[in-house]
Amino acid sequence: MLSQFLSPLFNRRSDKYGGTIANRMQPLLEAIDTTRSAVGPDFPIAVKLNSSDQLQGGFNTEDALTVVAALDRSSVDLIDISGGTYFPGAKSASDGTGRGPYFLEFAKRARAVTTKPLMLTGGFKTRAQAEDAVASGAIDIVGLARALVLEPSLPDLWKAGRTPDPLFPRFSDAPEGGITAWYTMRLTEIGTDRETSAFGDLEQAIKNYKVRDKLRTKVWLRHFAE
Repeated sequence: MLSQFLSPLFNRRSDKYGGTIANRMQPLLEAIDTTRSAVGPDFPIAVKLNSSDQLQGGFNTEDALTVVAALDRSSVDLIDISGGTYFPGAKSASDGTGRGPYFLEFAKRARAVTTKPLMLTGGFKTRAQAEDAVASGAIDIVGLARALVLEPSLPDLWKAGRTPDPLFPRFSDAPEGGITAWYTMRLTEIGTDRETSAFGDLEQAIKNYKVRDKLRTKVWLRHFAE
């Protein structure tokens, strides 16, 4: 919900919480203040922020930089940068490029407007990529997403001095959104202890994802129908 407040695509309010980004980010800032009052000064608070929600007319990078600057003046302890949304029709950064990290250039811009610790999530496929991103000074912490879907114990392996890089599956002629569907359904398998060491079928994963997405789309449309 806080992410939707930030986006002019979803936030169509005309009161003090709508319109300019200064207004749209007020619910987030108020939530931080309220949370800080409840947990005290020593409890860590992190905010995961989109660099963009990858939707036309939605939350963009300039808005995101404005929010980062505001978070720098808040009591948060960590800003986790990512991007995209699960709204039907949104593009996935991972489906658009085989390279990573996806949002490192934005993180470099964010580094210029905040001294808060920065975490970057999205597109890290090797330990070398993670180490290089931290060494660059742009970020302080690496967030692993799909790499953990393939090897949930990867951080422990790296900490132990073992440096295997996850074996990422390659799918030929994957339709737009197909790779996202595969990872989403594999994550569902992990959550229900049904995963295997073999990569599952892309076509079946897409079918399963579409069934689930169809149900979610109905919910979205009830709230955001034109």
